[in-house]
Amino acid sequence: MYPQIITYLLTFIKFQEQIIRTLLTLLIGKSMFDKPKDQQPVNKPYRKLQVDDLPIIEIPEKLNYRNLLTEYQEKHGKSLKPVRRHKNAKVSVPKGMKCPKCGAPSDYLYANNGDKGQYQCKVCSCLFSDKNRFSKEYFEMSSLF
Repeated sequence: MYPQIITYLLTFIKFQEQIIRTLLTLLIGKSMFDKPKDQQPVNKPYRKLQVDDLPIIEIPEKLNYRNLLTEYQEKHGKSLKPVRRHKNAKVSVPKGMKCPKCGAPSDYLYANNGDKGQYQCKVCSCLFSDKNRFSKEYFEMSSLF
């Protein structure tokens, strides 16, 4: 008697599974239970190992601000005046600061973006930051070459 009941229950469970599959197919619109067709694996040609080119390292041009001032005077007929500072200016350029490209003193340096630490040289138009230690090291190392 038990084997007959178990057989009947297994048949009933399979029938319920078919009903559930049919209802899910109607709800979703496609069958979730179809086995995927055997497809050939996609053959994608992968890039072979490539090594990047070495970066180009240029030695920066080291200028002399005195030579640039004399060139300016010869070209324009007047000397290049230092930066005129406002009396009530909130931001000031430190006295010991120099342009890393031409060596111009702080009299020729603008505080370019307020108190955020960027400066611009009036003589050579070089933009630099006092906090950027890498450019300082770079310009110091270039003077060794």
